[in-house]
Amino acid sequence: MTPDEFTRTWLATILTRYGFSAAVEAIEFRLPRASSLSSEMLRVIPRFQDETTGVTPALLWKRSANDHLRREVFEPGYAAEVEFYREIAPRIDVSVPRCLTAAYERETGAHVLLLQDLAPSTPNDFIQGISSEEAAFTLREFARLHAAHWTDGAMLQGSTEALAGHQMFVKPHASLSAAYLTEHVDGRAIERTRRYADEEAAHLAALAAGPQTFIHGDAHPANVIFPQSSTARPHLIDWQHSRVDAPLRDIARFLIFSLSTEERRAHEQALLSNYLDQLRTNGASYDAPSAARDYRIASKLEWGWAVAFVRHKSIWDRDTRAVMPILVKRIAAAFDDVTLERDLA
Repeated sequence: MTPDEFTRTWLATILTRYGFSAAVEAIEFRLPRASSLSSEMLRVIPRFQDETTGVTPALLWKRSANDHLRREVFEPGYAAEVEFYREIAPRIDVSVPRCLTAAYERETGAHVLLLQDLAPSTPNDFIQGISSEEAAFTLREFARLHAAHWTDGAMLQGSTEALAGHQMFVKPHASLSAAYLTEHVDGRAIERTRRYADEEAAHLAALAAGPQTFIHGDAHPANVIFPQSSTARPHLIDWQHSRVDAPLRDIARFLIFSLSTEERRAHEQALLSNYLDQLRTNGASYDAPSAARDYRIASKLEWGWAVAFVRHKSIWDRDTRAVMPILVKRIAAAFDDVTLERDLA
């Protein structure tokens, strides 16, 4: 769907379902303040006066990337995000943008979402990061999300052969990412990747044997919007990586990506404890020693993400190129923290 196909009639039909006036006089498209690497986004400003509430709703139109390479990389996430807004979001107490329509076309890999526009609030950024207090506030939302589909029984995520096959997935990326990671982290990048590849299957198996739930899958500050009201709950956005997995995958990524290395080291134990308390409040239980172990494992797995994502640097936009040197340093530090702790044990 292009802007030319986004008609007043189509929008009026959607809005009428939600009690708004159908008298759409015109539609104005504006670029949002925040961009997306995986999708095209436009703010939609319908020009009309709602006859019932007197409110003119501002909306965000999100669709698949036009660029062929980006669409190929991110296409699996389009289906996941549509499924989230259709099937999961209506049944959980998690703060997300209101979704007016969500559609996915399997044949073309195209998707479209029409969402509540949360402006003037905007996503956070990696460079500025967030405070430990904001992190604790956001972990409450992740606890609500995770508790809603919590299961203590292991969910088989693949056979032993499939888990071992992850080594074959990492190794081709290693040679392509080595130069970048060496330049932006240090000379031990290749050593980290080798160790990661040797241990990844065991780490994935360990997490698969523990608690499973529905997770966000890409928890970082740019996917959190803090409303202007200090008492309002933060909104979680961009659900293209949502899936059933180990809950600590969300928590490890969020703390590593959101806080400086110094802040993470100073506060991660207290923040993890806070998250476990919030889980209990929402009816789920995770014993502290197991959670600490799984958090360490999930922290190490982020290095694998860095190795794989650097392979796609040809499609990075300006914002991604600016933030990745910061992120890979934080990820390397978290990997080293866990490795050193284990080696000293």
